[in-house]
Amino acid sequence: MHRRSPFRLGVALALTLTIVVVPASSAFAAMSRSLVMDRATRWADAVIPYSQSGWADLDGTIVSSPSLGWRRDCSGFASMSWNLPKPGASTRSLASYADPIQKEALQPGDLILKSGEHAVIFGGWTDTTRTKYWAFEMSSTQSKNTTPPDGSRRRETPYPYWGEDYGYLPYRLRGITESIDYSAYVSPIAGADRYATAAAASRAAWADGSAATVMIASGENWPDALGASALAGAVEGPVLLTRPGSLPAAVAEEIRRLGASEAIVVGGEAAVSPAVLQALDALEGVETTRVGGTDRYATSAALARETQVRAVAAGKSVDTEVFVATGADFPDALAAAPVAYRHLRPILLTTPGELATDTRQAIESLGASGAIVLGGAGAVSEQVRSDLSTLLDGAHVPRLSGDDRYETAMALSAHADESCCMTYRGAALANGAGFADALAGGVMAGRLGVPLLLTPAGRLHSGVADLLSGKAAAFGYVRCLGGDSAVYPIVRETIALMLQSG
Repeated sequence: MHRRSPFRLGVALALTLTIVVVPASSAFAAMSRSLVMDRATRWADAVIPYSQSGWADLDGTIVSSPSLGWRRDCSGFASMSWNLPKPGASTRSLASYADPIQKEALQPGDLILKSGEHAVIFGGWTDTTRTKYWAFEMSSTQSKNTTPPDGSRRRETPYPYWGEDYGYLPYRLRGITESIDYSAYVSPIAGADRYATAAAASRAAWADGSAATVMIASGENWPDALGASALAGAVEGPVLLTRPGSLPAAVAEEIRRLGASEAIVVGGEAAVSPAVLQALDALEGVETTRVGGTDRYATSAALARETQVRAVAAGKSVDTEVFVATGADFPDALAAAPVAYRHLRPILLTTPGELATDTRQAIESLGASGAIVLGGAGAVSEQVRSDLSTLLDGAHVPRLSGDDRYETAMALSAHADESCCMTYRGAALANGAGFADALAGGVMAGRLGVPLLLTPAGRLHSGVADLLSGKAAAFGYVRCLGGDSAVYPIVRETIALMLQSG
């Protein structure tokens, strides 16, 4: 066996890892990134001829039996690096030992795999644009073209693999340790369930103060509560969630901590039952008010009117513009919550294809001078936008939207950044597939003067990743709403990676 001159990753990695020489571990032993990269580097430093029917041990020494080493091909290289059972998995079975991840989450020791064709160990980015990386691999072509034959190598490689974009996907060895410490970049806002998470959001926004009034909304359904943000701003109180038939203990405790004297229940009895009102009334010093309508559209209109009444009583000005969002889904209205809270700008709901009657009447009674449509034409049609313009005496009605709910939330964050005194620092992030965490979190974000961004649970949306990386200094850190099942740890790792690399 020959050795090439040693090359250790050290500061060459986008994420610095200390590479140490350690004894071989038994199959399925706990693997760290340092250990994976040490094993990959051993083979890359050795001179090992490529073979799909031959084997080599950890040091790259050719052995005579598959029980003594791993195949000397690309999947054998990956299997050796990950310490999988000898003689190694195939490119079709490697993924069974791993979890799929996003490009933005890649760290040294992860895998880039095209099932049935090729596999490489990812060794770290080589440029700040994340277009090239160190690939550790076995190559039949290199083995044929070197003397003596040497198929093991590391080389700077365009992502995902030399222009062959289709089919190459990133994976992470299940259970690998030494993943990035994200604690400096992620502030968790979470409780044992959605009700406790809403209480945690209230504590974050009203950490040292009190709130005379709290909003109480159903944690089981979203339509009635979508319009609650502006009213929360008018009364300067949080949105807390409840079960339809009983008041959670965590919510009752938060009301006591705040010293609230009023609880405004949002929606009808189907959303929040009389039993919950009785439990609220039983809290010392708390009086209960219900604001709702016959359906979600009437409820959003009633909340808008109540916002105006409360604001005037408190000597505040209600925004003369309104948001108009679909009542058929929740993400667009939730993403608007921080601005609605901050500006006392009502969020009114409509059917996608026709301006809801209750919404039309609310716009007239509020004396609104303008409207902003949330979401694309599939959410709120151009006909609705035209009807709004006509209702507002020909005023221009802009649309804030993106290709999906996540990009619409980013459009709203940009609008907040441009139009009011909100900052990206410590922005809130919630699961865009669920409503509960964002419902309370949007009001928290408004109180703290930051936008609310949305992401899928298991991966950081690529647009959000780009935004974090591009404005890393402005963000500093992110407040993640909900526990690990709402925003997975790998998403939190990716947040840290984006903020570190920006």
